[in-house]
Amino acid sequence: MSEIVPEGPEGARQAAVLVDYQNLHHYLKGRIGRDGSTADLAGHLFKALRDRLAADDTRLVRGRAYADFGGLDDHTRHVQRSLYLHAIEPVYVPATMHRNTTDLQLAVDAIEMRDRHPEVTTFVLLAGDRDYAPVVTALLAHGRRVMVVGFKEHLSPYLLEHTDAGEFVDAAELLPANALVPEIEVGTAIQTTEFSAIQDPAYEIDYDALEVVEKFFGQYEEIYLTPLLRRLSDEIGEVEGHDPKSLVADLEECGAVRLERRKGMPYDYTVLLVNGEHPAVIEVREEIHGARVVATDDGLPFDDDAEI
Repeated sequence: MSEIVPEGPEGARQAAVLVDYQNLHHYLKGRIGRDGSTADLAGHLFKALRDRLAADDTRLVRGRAYADFGGLDDHTRHVQRSLYLHAIEPVYVPATMHRNTTDLQLAVDAIEMRDRHPEVTTFVLLAGDRDYAPVVTALLAHGRRVMVVGFKEHLSPYLLEHTDAGEFVDAAELLPANALVPEIEVGTAIQTTEFSAIQDPAYEIDYDALEVVEKFFGQYEEIYLTPLLRRLSDEIGEVEGHDPKSLVADLEECGAVRLERRKGMPYDYTVLLVNGEHPAVIEVREEIHGARVVATDDGLPFDDDAEI
């Protein structure tokens, strides 16, 4: 466990800070300028937090930050160096299919520290998930002071309800003025493209891919890319030179579809948009749904061959 050189009077209270760095990184990543560094901004946050505690006659003696550091965008060494400079020990938690791996490790360490180090009377949790509510409750029940630090707009209301007997600090107040750019609303396009010039699909299998798109996702105006790729794999399989991603690329190139990157929380995502004016798309839709439906002047739909 990381130790900090004591500061202040001998009688100062001792504190431990436990950081869900995985979530902190992803939040800051979406709120800094293009040239900013999440590690540097997190460093400002740690220093401000330490100063805030010192003003209350409390000194940090232990610190840990949990993340799959190898999977972060920032250079791993830079992140770890920044943490060590603030006397916070980086704890590597490998990313798995279970999103709460970091939460679990932090919770286990908090309870273990509570039991083994009675001299630590203040716990600072830099985290915002509702999963941490039982930890807050367990620490408060043993007479510990608990300070939850998080960005209020992304803090779980459930966790806030469980800090009534503790303290909550809005992390945004600990950062320099204008350190964060205005947040992009979830679902907003952050990277978009125009449909390519219309041309015939290069391969017959591209028509098969369009059929999958229309049969299974035709009811949606925009299609999440990940489930579409899975469905293409299930329906068409792995044909040499035509894996699901290359099929989507073919359809992009001929102007039948386009991809758009959207703002998500905590992760951004990609959607696929279909060009309803593309001849191949029209052909596939007619094959699947029958005669083409067109609009009349009075707004009522009729088949192409309907008698009026």
